[in-house]
Amino acid sequence: MANLLDWNTLGHKVKAYLDEENGIDTEQKAFPILMVANLLGISDEEAEDSITEGSKDRGVDAVFIDDRDGRNAIHVFQFKYVNNFENTKKNFPSGEIDKLVSFFDDVLDDAKSLEDTCNPILWNKVKEIWIALNKKDPSIEVHFCANQNVMEPGEMKRANTSLCKFKYFNVNHHSLDSIVELFIEQKSGIINNHIQVVDKDYFDRTDGSIRGLICTVEAAEIVRIITNPEDPNSVLKDIFNDNVRVYLSRTNKINRKIIEAALSEDNPLFWYLNNGITMTCDSFSYPKGKRAPIVELTNIQIVNGGQTSNALFEASQLALEKLADVLVLVRIIETKSQPVSLAIAESTNSQTPIKSRDLRSNDDIQKKLEAAFEGMGLFYERKLNQHSDQLKSLRIDALSAGQSHLAYGLELPEVAKKDRGRIFSDLYDQVFTDELLADELLNALKVLNVIECEKKILQASIRNQTSFDKSKLYLIDGAYHVLFAVGQICDCRVIDRLEFNSVKGIVPDAIRYVSELVEIEQQKDATFSFNRFFKDAKTKIKVASYIQQSEHDKNHMPQNA
Repeated sequence: MANLLDWNTLGHKVKAYLDEENGIDTEQKAFPILMVANLLGISDEEAEDSITEGSKDRGVDAVFIDDRDGRNAIHVFQFKYVNNFENTKKNFPSGEIDKLVSFFDDVLDDAKSLEDTCNPILWNKVKEIWIALNKKDPSIEVHFCANQNVMEPGEMKRANTSLCKFKYFNVNHHSLDSIVELFIEQKSGIINNHIQVVDKDYFDRTDGSIRGLICTVEAAEIVRIITNPEDPNSVLKDIFNDNVRVYLSRTNKINRKIIEAALSEDNPLFWYLNNGITMTCDSFSYPKGKRAPIVELTNIQIVNGGQTSNALFEASQLALEKLADVLVLVRIIETKSQPVSLAIAESTNSQTPIKSRDLRSNDDIQKKLEAAFEGMGLFYERKLNQHSDQLKSLRIDALSAGQSHLAYGLELPEVAKKDRGRIFSDLYDQVFTDELLADELLNALKVLNVIECEKKILQASIRNQTSFDKSKLYLIDGAYHVLFAVGQICDCRVIDRLEFNSVKGIVPDAIRYVSELVEIEQQKDATFSFNRFFKDAKTKIKVASYIQQSEHDKNHMPQNA
């Protein structure tokens, strides 16, 4: 049961998102941005762009299409935030369920009348949803999220039944209790445990200060050591502190397959089909030569195989008895060296194409950039929220900086828009070179901030139901292409891209040029979508050509014209 401390903890986090200048002037407006960002692991900017709440929102407060890492998940949110602690004890209001069902009826019926019944932001999200639904393996995640209790049981059942009548739907309920649990990072303690090996299926070796044990264990043993002793229905999260990946539950396609494999009639094949689990520890010991020895482990961390471990836990919750024949390959590495432990985490997780920014956070270039920004009185965050105790205006997020540089300096706005994760994977060496200056990152961010201010004014006007320039609606999806356009205009006018005082005056022209191009493209295509347009690699070519032609025409216009 949530208490006053929980209420205050969340309240402080929500207040940190207040931004009166940009229309986020109440906690009710700040709460959705905080929650979308943290529930989905996206940037604050992406979270704010997902907000659809306001007049004609059809009961939909936010929409985010998650196409990261091959996903195709459509996240739809309803929020409720109360300002009085006593009201947190009430249940999530269920009056909006029918609105949401009506909205999905229209979406799945491909009803073009939605344009008339949705606000401009929601209408553009609807077009994105239709595109996602036409792709492979779509899923729709509905989130009811409030700093209150979850819905009353009967209404929760009605919501689940009403929405799950559609295919590919999952319904998620987030209460004050679960939200605070999401944010509170309990101080990590040392986790000691033991694990029993199957028969004599083990091999031990030593190389200097590092020891390794490769063995086979029963799935039930993995489930046991990751089970939270204080709550047998949950996982001991601290055992995954050194794991660079976050478990996404069985709503994730890969994790569903792991669970299905573990519970299938062919589950004896699990050992052969699964990559297994890698653990690090300060030390391990066992009686050698004995059948089925028990291995004592000190300070355990599961650094690879977090998805497998969690999926097995979920499988055990569904049908524990079916795990009896499931065996898992386990590699245990003993080392007291933190750098070695981190290197193991990196190497064992680098077998897949997507790498976490955390794997790069200790790179020399990142450390040098941090030192350079420190000299400017700024805090460069090599790791996410590394300097969360500092003023937001003084923090430079490495990923956001990389995105800006990608669009402005490297002229890849479509990648900055749709593939930001690549900045710390296959594009890392292209973005963060030895020649990269902190000034370049800072200048790109500053120019983007000027553009973002225009976008936030637009979003605030929509939220507050005041008049706005509809020709600028594209800014919600096209900010990085405007940043790219600024660079193109600089080149045409022979202006140094790093001279911010000169460059910021170009932003209105860049916004106008892109706006004109968007209008031309809309007239050509009845199914035009901002999101699709700005994800297309050809769009930057169109932007560059339009600017070059417009600047040429302006410079060669007869003086008496």
